[in-house]
Amino acid sequence: MFVKMRVGSKHLPLNALQGFEAAARHLNMRRAGEELNLTQSAVSHQVRTLEKALGRPLFNENRRRLALTPDGKRLLVAVKQGLETISAAATQVSEDAFSSSLTVLAAPAFSSQWLVPRLPRFLELFPDLTFSLNVGAAATSSDLAQVDAAVVFNNVQFPGMRVETLTHLEMFPVCAPGPDRKMVPEDLHNETLIHEDDGEIWARWFAAVGAEQIKPHRAIYASGTQAALSLAIAGSGFAINDGIIGAEALSKSLVVRPFGNFTLSFGEYLTVTPTLERTTPGALAFVAWMRREMAETHHY
Repeated sequence: MFVKMRVGSKHLPLNALQGFEAAARHLNMRRAGEELNLTQSAVSHQVRTLEKALGRPLFNENRRRLALTPDGKRLLVAVKQGLETISAAATQVSEDAFSSSLTVLAAPAFSSQWLVPRLPRFLELFPDLTFSLNVGAAATSSDLAQVDAAVVFNNVQFPGMRVETLTHLEMFPVCAPGPDRKMVPEDLHNETLIHEDDGEIWARWFAAVGAEQIKPHRAIYASGTQAALSLAIAGSGFAINDGIIGAEALSKSLVVRPFGNFTLSFGEYLTVTPTLERTTPGALAFVAWMRREMAETHHY
């Protein structure tokens, strides 16, 4: 028995309206549940709750096939219009978010060698987006406060931020192609090493391959990963690089890996965004896009 009552918006079970709409559209509680990822009984409970709140039956269950009552038909038209209006408004909000701006901070070598060549594909997805790319070697909390998302190298602590792994890195020596570039670490005794730091990365690689005793003939110091790679491409010596930053040079055979599988696990690239509830839709889309692109990147 239903008791007729006046229903205000505060007392209307709004979560039941979607269940009612799906059940009314399918005229089947089980199919409605499958669509909403609910059990059949959960959808039936939502419908009964709504019927109780309205004081009116919405379905005629006396027949073998579920059917709407006249009140149910009238409510279905209104609910469908309401859900369509909400969906349209949500879409507009999302489009407005993407049509504003997105500012990203990324490490220099990552930006120039991986991100920038792929960036047009992201911008094609959001043609109204104003995109800004800031390049910085070391990100601080104050830097991150000025951007929507960042890509940084290696483990960092940013309280109140969401830090997730984008990809792990394997470091290995590279050099310009030559007639005989199948080597063992001991062959570096008479070669020139190109350093992008004070020599720590090469020292760690020698330790990883059990060749700490090697004392190369000469050292060149470069101001960063990209400069070291450029020197290696020019034939100035052997640089340490990874399969992300050096991917294009390796794919074009501008450099080769003379030591095969002698590699050093060396940290990771991380995405940094505000906590999920504060992350902009544009930043979420950008991070998701980078993950898809990284999954398709050939890791040498």
